[in-house]
Amino acid sequence: MDDRDYCDPQETQVIPFNAKRTQELLGFRPAFFDFATCSIYLSTDRQGSPVDFHTFEGLPDEVVTRRWLTGIVLAVKTTLLAGFERNGLFYTHRSAARAAAEWKA
Repeated sequence: MDDRDYCDPQETQVIPFNAKRTQELLGFRPAFFDFATCSIYLSTDRQGSPVDFHTFEGLPDEVVTRRWLTGIVLAVKTTLLAGFERNGLFYTHRSAARAAAEWKA
C-alpha cells in the first residue's frame, strides 16, 4: 500500500465535542471534504443512507483508492478531510465546535 493514498479511519472517529447532540440541535452532518476538488461527501452507509457518524463505507469510487474484494474501504485519497456539513458548507471538527459554542451562547 502506498502511503500517499492511505487515510487512517480511526483518525476520523475522534470528535472533540458532543457531535450527536450538536447535529440534532444545529443541523451538522458528518461529512468529508476533498480539498483537491472542493467536493463535500456526506457520511453514508453502503446503500447511500445518511449515518450520524463518520464512515468511509459510503464514499464514492472517485475518492476511494483501495477496497477489499468484499467492497470494504481500505484507503481513500489523502486529500479528504473529516468534518461536518451544514447548509451546504463544510466545517472542520474545530470550526463546528467553535460555531456550536457561539450559536448556543
